[in-house]
Amino acid sequence: MDDAQRQAQSVVCTVPNLPYAKVGPNSRHHHYQRNRLSQAAKEGMLAMLYQQGCQQSPLWERAHLDITFRAADRRRRDLDNLIGACKPWLDALVGVVIVDDSADRLSLMARYERGDTEQTVLVISSLVE
Repeated sequence: MDDAQRQAQSVVCTVPNLPYAKVGPNSRHHHYQRNRLSQAAKEGMLAMLYQQGCQQSPLWERAHLDITFRAADRRRRDLDNLIGACKPWLDALVGVVIVDDSADRLSLMARYERGDTEQTVLVISSLVE
């Protein structure tokens, strides 16, 4: 893949659920359980990335991540807690899609919608300087 293809590309990952609240910043679960769930979420995201053809070499130096949370019910949810619960998924992107997830290399936009099915859609695209 040459540089022009890398810059024009984006990676879309659709997770068939909202992030697990048990791995979020307000979770009161035991750290062993939280770590086990975080590791499972990270491995699931890695499997999804590998299925899409992403290899173990970062595609981009800088990227933009657009997260859309869709819920099927009318329950109110705190957007910052949803973003915090995405940490295992973001950690899975490091080394595969982006070099690292520091604030100067990754920009983030998140929104919450109501829909027919519960899902989380992550769209990662290159930031061209």
